Amino acid sequence: MSDRDMSARLRAATKAANEAVAERLPIEDHSAFEAATRGKIAELPEGGVAAPGGRTAWNISDYDFLQQECPETANPSLWRMARLNAISGLFEVCDGVWQARACDYANMTIIRGETGWILVDPLMTRQTSAAALHMVNDTLGDRPISAILVTHTHPDHFGGLRGVAPDPDSAPPIYAPEGFMDYAASEGILGGNHMMRRATYQFGLTLPTSPEGTIDGGIGKSPAKGERTFVPPSDYITYTGEERVIDGVRFVFQMASGTEAPAEFTFLLPDHRVLCMAEVCTQTMHNLLPPRGAEARDARLWARTIDEALVMFGDQADILINCHNWPVFGQEDLKLFLAEQRDIYKYTHDQTLRLANLGHTPNEIAQMLKEPAWLSTKFHARGYYGSLSFNARAIYQFYFGFYDGNPVNMNPLPPSELGTHIVAAIGGPERTLEIARDALEQDQLQWAATLLSHLVFAGHDGAKPDLALAYRHMGYRMESGIMRNCYLMAARELEEGITPLPMVGGRNADLAQTLPALDWCDAYALRLNPDRAQDVRLTLALIVDGTDLTVFVDRQTEFARQAAPATPPDASLTIAQTQLEAIVSGTSTLDDALAEGAEASDPAIIQHWLDMHDAFAFWFPIASP
Repeated sequence: MSDRDMSARLRAATKAANEAVAERLPIEDHSAFEAATRGKIAELPEGGVAAPGGRTAWNISDYDFLQQECPETANPSLWRMARLNAISGLFEVCDGVWQARACDYANMTIIRGETGWILVDPLMTRQTSAAALHMVNDTLGDRPISAILVTHTHPDHFGGLRGVAPDPDSAPPIYAPEGFMDYAASEGILGGNHMMRRATYQFGLTLPTSPEGTIDGGIGKSPAKGERTFVPPSDYITYTGEERVIDGVRFVFQMASGTEAPAEFTFLLPDHRVLCMAEVCTQTMHNLLPPRGAEARDARLWARTIDEALVMFGDQADILINCHNWPVFGQEDLKLFLAEQRDIYKYTHDQTLRLANLGHTPNEIAQMLKEPAWLSTKFHARGYYGSLSFNARAIYQFYFGFYDGNPVNMNPLPPSELGTHIVAAIGGPERTLEIARDALEQDQLQWAATLLSHLVFAGHDGAKPDLALAYRHMGYRMESGIMRNCYLMAARELEEGITPLPMVGGRNADLAQTLPALDWCDAYALRLNPDRAQDVRLTLALIVDGTDLTVFVDRQTEFARQAAPATPPDASLTIAQTQLEAIVSGTSTLDDALAEGAEASDPAIIQHWLDMHDAFAFWFPIASP
């Protein structure tokens, strides 16, 4: 079959698959649109939000194409969600509470205090949070910021802190859940390079916004492409039931740590009868393990936490807001929403473990697990962000780890070696490609992609166009916006190679500077290249911003201790952590630091230590070797 005929056949199959979704679900139910548009009073200025270097951090008009009818290249259920998430502007939730929505990936909530604005979750970037605050002040009247709440440890909720609190030394009180600093930096710093690279796939960051590209991110559109910042919290919420009066406004908190984030809280505004569920609840099934990578999340605890909120707050609230998507209005609808959100996590948890205890492996469970019957009419629990199959594997990993018990998977071959053997066993690249194209013709996309991926990782680039075709049509059929992005990003990589994008990747410098010196050393130690460190024995005395540290390099391992060396070191370095961070990020050198006041007893030894560490390239390949 010719390439043109193959493409036409797959387009027809994708069209049929997506039409079947539209017939199965009540796509024409517009009640969510009424809730999502309710109370709108302002919009961001036309032209978008500018970023440094003449770039654009955010422009919701990029998604104007969503006003057209759902195309063949999109799942109709996702298209409906994408239109809802594109409803942008400032919305009055009730008297004294507003939300800035679709001004970035998350929402910023604004509460009127006695002396100023109380802000909740100031978005992902300095530029978007500043623009959202400007919209608030232009619409409601200029007021100072009297307090900031950061509900949890993910950067789309705190990366814009300096957009609303430009000077950390004069920042208003910033409230966060207990344990926030233990996790906010570690997740973004220790595994940050790998996680952020995979996040470019999850969020489709180099895809065009179009019917053939990225259309939605499930809990929002896409992260803004601006400057990520940080200001450390000044106060912490520590227990469920804790009550605070913040600038004259009463808050009752619930700890939700270990659910959607390692440190998280929800809260009730009892005088407003508004319940904020942070990101524990959204208008979609959430991820128990995001494609970008993270620690697997506890689905049972997640369900228990939602039920606790239902019991504690259900009779005291008339409106439920989240830090993504739109509100739920009315007490009865709010209570039903909480119960259904609870049950989708409990159902997935229990059914995964039922099937595991029957002897099934994670991939088998992912295929066997069926959505509950009630889910077909409950869009807020459908898989626009997480999915049943992906979450089932996350639950398996949470309880049992990555190994499925079959010894053949104890030490699996790496992709290139496995691909080479598979292709040879099938009869060579031509025969493998023939079987794969036959699978494409039969619309067996996963099987075709499996064979074609083996070919690509075995070094046969001629398979890339067919693999890209398979991934593209898999993406076009996905209900999850982020999983659609992953498939389409893979297709783009195969066809065009890697296309780096400015303002994407790299460490949040503000956040990195908050790491305790010992944690910073641990983050640097994981860069040690064992080949360069072979036969090296080295003891260094570091004094970082006045903190004494001893760094040992021995047995191809680097270990730091917060104490001065017990014996004379090979060299010493007195330096600011900001200078160390600049050296690691490649924006400065040891010589620069020494010229700026750092002191080294033997610069050559210090440079040798630095040279033993890898620099992490951000734009590494994912869909190809």
